[in-house]
Amino acid sequence: MLDKLLFKILFVVLFISLMITTKAYPQEDMNNNELSSWQIGLYGGFSQYYGDISNKTYFQKFSGETGISFGLHFRRHFNENFGLGVAFNRSNLLSKKDFQADQTTPFNREYTGTLNHFSVHSYLNFSNFFWGYTDRKLNIYGTLGLGYATWTGTLRNSLNGSVVEDASTALSKNLSKAAPSFPATFGIEYSLSENLKLTFEGTLLTIFSDDLDYYRDGYQYDIITQTHFGISYFIKSGGSARRVKQPSGTKSSSSRWEPLMPVSVIEYEVFPELPSERKSKIEIPPLTLTPVQEKVVPQPASSPAFEFRVQIYAKSQRVTSSTSIYRNIQFEYPIIENHFNGIYRYSTGSFRSYSDAESYARQLQSRGVYDAFVVAYRNNERVSITSEMKR
Repeated sequence: MLDKLLFKILFVVLFISLMITTKAYPQEDMNNNELSSWQIGLYGGFSQYYGDISNKTYFQKFSGETGISFGLHFRRHFNENFGLGVAFNRSNLLSKKDFQADQTTPFNREYTGTLNHFSVHSYLNFSNFFWGYTDRKLNIYGTLGLGYATWTGTLRNSLNGSVVEDASTALSKNLSKAAPSFPATFGIEYSLSENLKLTFEGTLLTIFSDDLDYYRDGYQYDIITQTHFGISYFIKSGGSARRVKQPSGTKSSSSRWEPLMPVSVIEYEVFPELPSERKSKIEIPPLTLTPVQEKVVPQPASSPAFEFRVQIYAKSQRVTSSTSIYRNIQFEYPIIENHFNGIYRYSTGSFRSYSDAESYARQLQSRGVYDAFVVAYRNNERVSITSEMKR
């Protein structure tokens, strides 16, 4: 009964962690397929068993109580922070206990076994989650999962080698050979290239059974630690397209201008021409955030029926400070906030013609606002852009 209750509690904890890590991200994350990818990884290293037939520390076990551990995982990354995956692992277990807990009474037991483990897990990139996404070489990450383990092994007398218990006799004594598990991993990854990464990680694997070594004593659950080195290959969901940094200097006039990154937004406009290379000195006023008015202010009869703006940001949570929006970039116009369908959208500028708004969107993209695109508003409400409006 206690095992089932603990398993349910761990399942709820895992579920809550999934909900926390799937919170909304800025527009450049929600609309950028480049940050979504599939990961295939292979890893290998060593495992150490901690349970009833064990009384040595991590470093003491290197004197003959470590086994080979290897496996593979397959993971789907939904953005730069969060992913879900499955993993399979096989570990050899070696452990010896010469004395009881009093370190005086002889015990003389030795256990050898093999563990097969399958799990599903959630992945969180701590580096991106806490310090923001950048193209860094080194990242810190962690995983939490739920799994199922099966094992076979032999418990012997370490003095004469006689078998005390094994997989065949364990069943007759009602000893389990499989149980649920809870794996928790902390690791670092180093990027060799855009698609290839090296990993080093440690896993604490808790088996919800006291029968792993075919001996029931003080430990309620048997625990395995695993230390792995691995290599992973990433397949971008957006194909070969990737985020490109704007180079310093001018572009060649013969090169065709293309969007700096794919943005999966229906209204996103692809500009087929080169942005203007004319440079003008503009005094950039301080960045201000203009809250949306609750009531629509009547416009004069001479004002256009609609206006074009350039959208730069979108988020499910309201931005409390203007400096939170592209803090290293200044804008010529105030930033306007609009809330619709649970999303806060931030746009800037007010243009009568589509071409003027399009030109300004290109300027913002060249400064690093890669998601800048033209939108239209009528009475402070978002409207679709038609071909007639572009004329």
